[in-house]
Amino acid sequence: MSTGPLVTLARFTFPHEAHLLRGLLASRNVPAFIMDEHLITMQWMWETALGGVKVQVAPSDFDTACEVLIDYRAHRLAESVTQPEGPPPRSAVRFYGWRALVIMSWAATGVVFPLPSLSDRNR
Repeated sequence: MSTGPLVTLARFTFPHEAHLLRGLLASRNVPAFIMDEHLITMQWMWETALGGVKVQVAPSDFDTACEVLIDYRAHRLAESVTQPEGPPPRSAVRFYGWRALVIMSWAATGVVFPLPSLSDRNR
């Protein structure tokens, strides 16, 4: 990476969007930096005046970063992700599914529905 001023690759309204792109750039070995994240988090009204949360890269990495940005905006992120070897065990998914259902129903309605018996979970 060369020393000197960085160039702005993209601007975002929300910091989490900038972190997603920065993580994708890091996965492709392109160092990137996020500018004005903390200032906009503390004073969100300044977002427009500052030009948003900026993702910046070195000038020498700009062309590679532009290709990654095009993939990011076209939602072609799955190409770099390895797929798992198979589905997770059904019993584990079922158990956590019931627990999540109970928590969501309690949060939404205030009514707690009972969990199925232990013998129902093993089916």
